[in-house]
Parts: sequence; C-alpha cells; structure tokens
Amino acid sequence: MSDRIVKASDEPRFTVIIPTKDRAHYLEKTLTTCSLQTYANLEIIVSDDGSTDGTRDVVSRAAARDSRIRYVSPGNTVGMRDNFEFVLDQVRPGFVMALGGDDGLLPGAIEGMLDALRRTGQQLLTWPAPVFSYAGVRTPGSQLLLPLASGLRVVDSAAVLARQARDLSYVTDPELPMFYVKGVVATELVERVRSRSPEHRFYTCSTPDGYSGIVLAGEVAQYAYSGTPFSVYGASPSSQGAAYLSADEKAKQQSADFFRLAAGVPMHAELASQPYSPLISVMTADFLLHARDLPGWPGRFPAIDYATLLRKALHELSHGLYSRPRVPRELEILHRIAERHGLGGAFREQVRRGRRSRAKPPFAGSGIRPDTLFFDGEAFGIHDIVDAVFFCRLARSASGAVGLRSSVSALVRSIRYRLTSLRQGDPFPDEAEWLTRNPDAS
Repeated sequence: MSDRIVKASDEPRFTVIIPTKDRAHYLEKTLTTCSLQTYANLEIIVSDDGSTDGTRDVVSRAAARDSRIRYVSPGNTVGMRDNFEFVLDQVRPGFVMALGGDDGLLPGAIEGMLDALRRTGQQLLTWPAPVFSYAGVRTPGSQLLLPLASGLRVVDSAAVLARQARDLSYVTDPELPMFYVKGVVATELVERVRSRSPEHRFYTCSTPDGYSGIVLAGEVAQYAYSGTPFSVYGASPSSQGAAYLSADEKAKQQSADFFRLAAGVPMHAELASQPYSPLISVMTADFLLHARDLPGWPGRFPAIDYATLLRKALHELSHGLYSRPRVPRELEILHRIAERHGLGGAFREQVRRGRRSRAKPPFAGSGIRPDTLFFDGEAFGIHDIVDAVFFCRLARSASGAVGLRSSVSALVRSIRYRLTSLRQGDPFPDEAEWLTRNPDAS
C-alpha cells in the first residue's frame, strides 16, 4: 500500500467492485491502479466467478501489499449478471463503482470523484472514459483513445433517457451514468433501485453494464458529469465484446459459455422474449424496457420506434465487424422481434436489399478526430492499463501543447482512413441461407 495514503477516516467510504473471471494476467495490472489510490476509506472487492487461471493467487498477493483489497467468490460459476449482483451485496454504505478485470483507475481518481460530487451536490457522477486496447484486440499493437472533454456540469436525466430511446446507443453516449467503469453512485440510490424489484435485485437484465446507466438516470432528476476522466476502459483478448466479434475457436467457446449462462434471462417481452443479443441497439432497448417496468420507477422516455430499432440493428450487422457465423443468429433474433411488432415483411425486405460492408481493419496508430485523440501504444510506451492511466493523466495536463506538425500528420491519416468507409459493400454473406430457412422472405 502506498505510504502516501491520506488519512481520512471521516470521509465517505468508496468501494470499487471488480467482478471477474479468468483474467489473472490483466487483473494484476488493474489492482495496481487501485492500490495507487491515496484515499484511505476505500475498499476494493474482487469477486471471482470460478476462475481457473490463478486469479485468487493474484488477489491474495495484492491484498498482502494493500489491506484495502479483498477477495470474494459466489462459489461455482454463476455468470456475469449474478456475479455483479453477488459482489454488490458485499458493499457497505457510501459510494460504489465497478471495474472489469482489465480496466484501471487514474491516479487520484477517488479524491477527484469526491470533489466533483461535493461541488455539484449530486449522488451520481459520470465521465467519458478513455479506452485502452491491449495489443491484438483492435489493432496489432496497443492503442489508447482519449476523449476530448472538459468541465464539470449537472446533466438533466430526462434529456438523456429521451436521447437513449431515440438513438438506441448506450455505448456512444458519454453522459450515460453507468457506474461500470465510467461512473460512481451513492449506495443509497442502488438500494432504491433494488427496492423496486420483487427479487430485490439491482440487475434485472442479462447484461449489467449499460442497464446501470439507464436505471440510475431514471432515479434522479439530475446528476453530475465531469469532462475529466477518473478511469480507463481496458479492452483485452478476454473481453466479452471482443470475443463475440472474433472468429477463433477460443473466442467462440467464451461466447457460448456466456450465452449459456445468460439463457435464463431472456430479453423483454416487447423484444419477443429473445435470448441475449450483443447488438447495441437491441441491448439499449432491453435496458430501457426493463427499467420502465420497475414498480414506481420515476424515469420517463418516449416510446421506442421498433422500425427504427430494426433499421439500426441491421446497420450494426452491416459493418462487417461480426464474423460470418455470427450473423444468422442475430438475423433470427431480429426477425422474431420484427414479427412481434408486425414488421416481419418490412424486415425481410431490408435483409434482402441490405449491403454488408467489407471488413476493414480499425484505425491503427496515432490520429485525431473532433472528439478523440488516438495514441499508438508502441510509439508512446503504453503497453498495459498501468501505463495507460499514467499517460492519460499526463496527456490531459499537456493537451494544449501538441505540436502543429504532428497534429497535421495525424489528421491526414485520419482522413485517409475515413475515406475507406465510403466504398460500396457486399450483400450479407448469409442472406441466401437465412432467407431459405425463412420461406416468407422469398
């Protein structure tokens, strides 16, 4: 434990929960970023969902160095949703946030969160988290994406929920107050949500991340937003999202295990009670609908337009990010949702006429766009999440000192990358097969 920890026993308790499974290598780095925190009244709880890779040993070694770290486990593998719920049960009153086993906290994060909460007088705080991709996930080398944002303000919850119902894209909304990686919340609000559930659960969807932002936004009229980040997303080969996009056998098995454990929690009835789908538009709708049905939930949002939902979902599939074997499953789920809302014929016509973009590699190296800076991990010495959190702190403090020559060079490369997205795509590769199995499509 750092010898610079501030003695602040009269300060509120902050808890960082880390539900994890088989991420020992990355978890060790994540715990390092937690131990670097100088806030005394802090607890870091790692909940191990049946790992077989030495996760407990990693946590034990970290706990021997830092008494604020604690290991818990629900026992046998219970799945992501129940592991999140289990570790949330271990949290004492105060404030809580969640990290994945490959994410990280910036130095001084807890003090920064507390300062922002006090200055705004809110119980809920969010920020735009940078994203660090380990080598081999998005690009051959590592890469850091740093959002360009600043300031501290209070956000209107109703506007955020209305935007989510319209855009159906929880991942791209920097103001959505998920306490998974990009937010922190008073446990009082967590318990208020739980009190609305007949099972006294916080998580009522199959996936826990974006749901927390939707349901918490609806519990309050407003909350705080800080343009200064306090955490960094880590994208490692063990990340569930990366696994579903991948075509290799290990990734397929990881996805199959996730789907099996999530099978008992179907999506909302308005989504035809279908099994979990990783499409962002569909997940966002599921989060909104489950939150809406909580007794007494004060959040309000416009009705979801299912024709828009289907169009957005097909657009996601058209990007070429999903490997070919994954596409038929998602088409079948979308088809059933379409039939549920009397849109089956229109959906089949969209599939018939749809174009699937040629898969292209993500933008690699350093670059710039209006809201984000891209840093080549190899060029800047950013190899893991510990490097990333220190680099973020340094980059933000020096953000105004970027040289003109390097900025122009990065901008040119970014424009060239953008131009590749204008090429005409190909038909869905599995269109014929899927339509054959659905005779009404002919």
